[in-house]
Amino acid sequence: MSRILLVDDSPHAQRMGERILTDEGYEVVTVSNADSALIRLDDVDPDVVVADTVMPGRTGYEICQYLKMSPRHKHVRVILTAGVLEIFDAERAARVEADGALKKPFEASALLSAIKPLAEAAAHDRAASAGPNAAATGAAAAPAPPGGVPFIAVVDAGLIRAAVTVALDASMEQMVEQITRRVLANLHTRSTEPRNFQPDIAPLQPEAPKPAAPLPPVNPIEPVRRVTPLRIRSGSILGLDISRPDPPPEFPSDSE
Repeated sequence: MSRILLVDDSPHAQRMGERILTDEGYEVVTVSNADSALIRLDDVDPDVVVADTVMPGRTGYEICQYLKMSPRHKHVRVILTAGVLEIFDAERAARVEADGALKKPFEASALLSAIKPLAEAAAHDRAASAGPNAAATGAAAAPAPPGGVPFIAVVDAGLIRAAVTVALDASMEQMVEQITRRVLANLHTRSTEPRNFQPDIAPLQPEAPKPAAPLPPVNPIEPVRRVTPLRIRSGSILGLDISRPDPPPEFPSDSE
């Protein structure tokens, strides 16, 4: 079955395109940028490349231009895609010799109708290039695209990062297996050590608690008693004065 390389920075477009093509029996590999696509070309060896024209960095136009210039990938067909609200440059697509164009989001019937004839044509060209003249065909120089300079894959930080990512993905399973074996071997060695094994570092001894500092002496406070004298009058009951006041003195008048 044909292999499809889907290049799109949208995870939604990747999932949708992969689901539609996988259900139809195609082998699908998805990448999120043009640099990763250029690195994966050799190991994926696709028949059709579906590339987005609006991506950070290199775009689908540049991927298409590179494939059409490469003698090794001259059988590969390229479909350029763009969102409904994105501008699609039809003149540039024709200049880089794109084999088709699609709008996103992908519609299953439209995607499969575009992929099927191109995949069959790519498989036919691949079989033809495997004949006696394959070496001469591969050695032929690719013509430069009209109206532009040849596309050169520049080795930059993004390209190197993509290559490292691909290499790590390929070796990740082996690395995990080796680390697992080393951890198990280390645990087995520790479990078989004698019980009277003394560690090189003596265990920490808890420090004795320091005595608390004595509290400063407190001067005793003597209670103060206050006595209020109670004056009792003779003419009172229970200390209450009930005597009548004395009448005021009488002064002699002038006539006496």
